[in-house]
Amino acid sequence: MAPSSVPVAVVGGSVAGLSTALFLARRGHRVTVLEKDATPTPATAAEAGTWRRRATPQAAHSHAFLARSRAILAQEAPEVLATLAEAGVREARLAQVPPDGLGALVPAAGDDDLVVLNARRSTFEWALRRAAERAPGVDLRLGVGVEGVEVEADELRRVTGVLTDAGPVAADVVVDAGGKRSPVRGWAGVADDPVVEGDGPTPRVVPCGITYLTRFYRLRGAEPTPLNRGYTHGASYDRYSCLVFPADDGAFSLTFGVLPEDRDMRALRDPAAFDAAVAAIEDVAPWGDPDVAEPTSEVATMANLQNLLRPWVRGEPLGLHVVGDARSVTNPAHTRGTTLALATALHLAEAVDAHPGDVGAQTEAMAAFTSDELAAWVEDSVGQDADRLARWRPGTDPEPPLWRHRLTNGQAYLAAQRDPTAWRAFTRLQSTLARPAEVLDDPTVVAAAEEVAASGWRPARGAAPDHDDLVARARSVSA
Repeated sequence: MAPSSVPVAVVGGSVAGLSTALFLARRGHRVTVLEKDATPTPATAAEAGTWRRRATPQAAHSHAFLARSRAILAQEAPEVLATLAEAGVREARLAQVPPDGLGALVPAAGDDDLVVLNARRSTFEWALRRAAERAPGVDLRLGVGVEGVEVEADELRRVTGVLTDAGPVAADVVVDAGGKRSPVRGWAGVADDPVVEGDGPTPRVVPCGITYLTRFYRLRGAEPTPLNRGYTHGASYDRYSCLVFPADDGAFSLTFGVLPEDRDMRALRDPAAFDAAVAAIEDVAPWGDPDVAEPTSEVATMANLQNLLRPWVRGEPLGLHVVGDARSVTNPAHTRGTTLALATALHLAEAVDAHPGDVGAQTEAMAAFTSDELAAWVEDSVGQDADRLARWRPGTDPEPPLWRHRLTNGQAYLAAQRDPTAWRAFTRLQSTLARPAEVLDDPTVVAAAEEVAASGWRPARGAAPDHDDLVARARSVSA
């Protein structure tokens, strides 16, 4: 055991908790992961693809693991990448498939970083769990529920461990990786609506204004079309969107995004109606062709989605660190959740390693990361949702982001279809390798966007029914 080894208790054994444990253990710290779900680890990759746990209903929906995720794993846990490759995870090398308007790109520095992992959420989590189970310094305890946080009753209010249904676990650092409904901060005495002092970020709860309906399929052969969005395929249409998400081992998912209040679109919950709607959209219809793919699931619904930020506030005990969805949530369509969880886990591991005996310094580092980086991604998600809702709900005023930039994501996207420099910048933004301000306020990208706007150019898009026609087609076959 290293002289600076810190005992850590991690509450929650999903992506955020497992990656935190791995990254801390690599630095010589002793980590106990407490996961109340006793579901055992699948024995094979084939079983992992359909693995479901009650704590992760999002596994029934589309995912992608952005270039920053891949870079972090390559640095911190290369064996996870190796396991994913063996499981048939698809790598989307974005510089090799630029938009049609750019032609073949001249290779440039940084292009090799632009690689997205197309995988099912359950396969990704399985690879992380296998690594954690084998990692020296990680004690993964399944079926153990946490019931409280122990805090010293002094002025500093340091955590000393957690209480579980199997007995207490002592720890100098407690990590809340319990998801967006985690009770851990409440157990530690943090109010639901804390008052933020000073210049810290404002707690945010902003509805995404979208509901997702997803169905999984398996290819019978090759992918039927190139991907028109780099690592996904499809578009936004008349008050709905439809996207293809390739995944591992020939699996893929199709997801419709609809307005939460749109009762007519609930017809898509019927599998036959879902497939009929897919068949009516030119861009995605080839993926739903029965000769190309077979369905492997029913239709899953994900609703009540919010962009969320819980910044550090006075009153949080020292040594309690919050990661993953317990700290921040963005619209799942932007595919950033798992990537930001990995990035936060890495920042925490580095903070604990740099200040093993100073929980105050750890807290300062994590509070700064939340206010500087996580807040930026939450506001970017709020902004993208506001732009979409302005189109889908004409005449309404969606809640705007607190942080404004010279460009919207939509304007930068158009510039990226016509200008190689703008494409690389925007692709790094989409991959979370560059922060929103670094791209959306970049004079070069702004100039490219202004030129595209002046030209009136818009990308070609396949034929698709309007909202009412899509509903009619779905209802015509609905049971």
